[in-house]
Amino acid sequence: MPENGNSDPITAGIRRTLEYFELFNYPLLPAEIHRFHPLDCSVEEILTTLEIMQTGGTVFCSRDGFYTISKHESWSDKRTAGNIRAQALLSRSGRFTRIISSFPFVDAIAISGSLSKFYAGKNADIDYFIITARNRLWIARSLLHLFKKLTFIAGYQHYFCMNYFIDTEAFVLTDKNIYTAIELATMIPVYGQDKVVGMMKLNTWLRDYLPNDTGSLNPDYLESARPERIKHLAERVINTLNPEKLNIFLMRLTDRKWRAKWSRKGFPMADYNRAFHTSLHISKNHPADFQKRILLALGDNAGLTAN
Repeated sequence: MPENGNSDPITAGIRRTLEYFELFNYPLLPAEIHRFHPLDCSVEEILTTLEIMQTGGTVFCSRDGFYTISKHESWSDKRTAGNIRAQALLSRSGRFTRIISSFPFVDAIAISGSLSKFYAGKNADIDYFIITARNRLWIARSLLHLFKKLTFIAGYQHYFCMNYFIDTEAFVLTDKNIYTAIELATMIPVYGQDKVVGMMKLNTWLRDYLPNDTGSLNPDYLESARPERIKHLAERVINTLNPEKLNIFLMRLTDRKWRAKWSRKGFPMADYNRAFHTSLHISKNHPADFQKRILLALGDNAGLTAN
């Protein structure tokens, strides 16, 4: 298999995959390159092509076996240190998961962001993807964010970054691009695994972007079931208070607040619906808008849809 640039789809896919993760200064192992490769292929084909590319000087392999397009040996050391920190942080995450899962209408929780790729910076957050009961998203989110304000007192706010909520009506994600595909495929379920698995199965478009991903989710950090009598009692009480109307009121209140803040900062309103997706069944609060930054860097303008 001659290494002939972009005319060879496996070579081109390797470059594309490495380019994606180099935006995060993150080198990859061959198995990871295979997992995130855009073409249905075997690990053996990846290994063979990597050997040819390395001989031709178009990829570099560190002493730890990590691959990059540009030669950055320090990235390997940084990744290794970040992997160690991530393991330590994940081992502590159960405590925070138990707190979040105890709130009314929280049906499932997954860890997302860099921690779901087993990397943690020196001041890492724990990012959560939260599934709520139908038509209760904004009630659950409002209660959780009232609680988060209290975590600032103890300096625990970085352990409760709850920036993406969906309810059970929004299992098929509207943003379909390589960024969302990788974020979804790498999520680590920590509570309510059945609902996370059910959501993954409905997002069949993932195969278009990650044909080699097995779809299996890491179960190592799942919290075991426990009595939730107080949670269920709170849900019953709230359900007597015209919850659908309350849910819509909280959605509109939050949207007005976010729009005003976005406008004050002078950000383009055209980007608002992507960075702050606010609807009855979805709440996404990503002011840094990594999705836009990554897709623009990759030249994938087609993936930049505001839903």
